[in-house]
Amino acid sequence: MKYEVTDSHRKMSKRTKKVLTDFFCEVKGIPRDAAEGQTAFCDWYEKEYAVKWFEVTAWEDGAVVGYLRCMRDPDDVRRWYVGDVHVRAAFYRKGVATAMYELMIQTLQEFGGAEKLVSAIKRNNARSIGLHKKFGFHDTGEPCVFADFYVCEDETKYERWLYQIYPVPNVEGAVDRMLPHYSEWRKQSGKAKKSDDRTALCKLLSRVEKGAARFESIWCGNRLVGFRMDDGNGEVVFNTQEPGIGGMA
Repeated sequence: MKYEVTDSHRKMSKRTKKVLTDFFCEVKGIPRDAAEGQTAFCDWYEKEYAVKWFEVTAWEDGAVVGYLRCMRDPDDVRRWYVGDVHVRAAFYRKGVATAMYELMIQTLQEFGGAEKLVSAIKRNNARSIGLHKKFGFHDTGEPCVFADFYVCEDETKYERWLYQIYPVPNVEGAVDRMLPHYSEWRKQSGKAKKSDDRTALCKLLSRVEKGAARFESIWCGNRLVGFRMDDGNGEVVFNTQEPGIGGMA
């Protein structure tokens, strides 16, 4: 199985467009002219809203067997919509959709700035719900509003934050940026008084300098939102954006 990412800086060849059109004809059960419209959808989206998009295709023996698209919100560059996830029936339960999602999330994180993924899912689509929950999505119970897209009444919005984990280097700038989070965690956990920033700094420097116990930063897009560490009694996660760390699949 081969997986490819197409973005708005790469145009599909005529052959790829034909193969993808054949794919849409089969998986959506639609006539060829409608399938051609699906194949050209991202190009239309870019012209209409002037924003970035990505497509992931899965290939086997020269044929497309899986597809998904992901588009940046024209009203919020930190938010992305993922949809039209399809796999040929012969390739169900072979990890195709999972691999495409993993590649898409990796692509968004490398591109930078992406903070949240949203998707509109029908309430009775157990297969899609299971896939999205596997990747840390949760059902908001709200309608999915994205650009001017039409969303069916029986669809609900699933969303997840995009997190990345990095080590905290022993440099002044990194420690200074982490200090407010570490100090707040000490206050909330009852380990410090409100005026304990100096002590917090000393303890934070000690943790980072020792390097023996893991101490890592949590980022959402370009924002530092917390940390993860081993305090000697187990893992501690402090995330100012939401309880726990979530969405790390």
